[in-house]
Amino acid sequence: MRILYFTDGAGIDLLGIRESLLRIPEVLTSLRRGQEQARYVDLMQVMSLPDEDFRLVSSVLRNYLINLVQRGLHQRWINRDHRADLILRRINYRSFAEIKQEVLNFIRGKTEGKSVATRDLHLLHFLSRVEITIIGPGYDEIEIWLRREISTKGDIKVLIKDVIASDPQLDWFWPHVRETFVPEESSLI
Repeated sequence: MRILYFTDGAGIDLLGIRESLLRIPEVLTSLRRGQEQARYVDLMQVMSLPDEDFRLVSSVLRNYLINLVQRGLHQRWINRDHRADLILRRINYRSFAEIKQEVLNFIRGKTEGKSVATRDLHLLHFLSRVEITIIGPGYDEIEIWLRREISTKGDIKVLIKDVIASDPQLDWFWPHVRETFVPEESSLI
C-alpha cells in the first residue's frame, strides 16, 4: 500500500532548498506554468530571494509557490511510474488529529478488507508493507508521528521516504543544500 503525503512545505523558507528546487526540471515546468496566474510577480525571482526578503513575501504567494513546487515533485514521482492508494495534503486538514484519524481509518479499513474509496486507487498492495512518501519541501509533525506510531506495528513493515531523497537522479539535492549552510557555520569559528 502506498500513501503519498504533501507536507505544509515549510522547507521552502530556506534559500538553499529553493535554489536546489530550481534545478529540478519538473519544478521549473510547474513554476513556468504557474507564472501565467501570477502576472505581476516574477516567480523565479521570488524563489531566488535571500531568506530575509523571502520571509516578507505574502502568505498567499508563499502557499502558491509551495503548491507549484509540490505539483512539480508529484509529477516527477508519477513519471517514475508510481501511484498512490491514499493521497493526503496537509492544507486539506485543519488539525494534526484529522490527518492522524484519516490515515488510521484508511489502514484499519484496508486491514478489515473494506472497500476504501481513495482519489487515486491504482495499486492494491499487500497490507504487510506500507510505503509512505513525503512531498515537501521539508517535513512537519505528521512525518514524525508516522515514524513513531505507524512503524511500531509489528505486523506491518512501514517505509517512510522523502520524494527527493528517494529519487536516484536527485542524489545531488540534499548535499547541495547542506553545502549552502557550511560556509556560514565555518565563518563563525
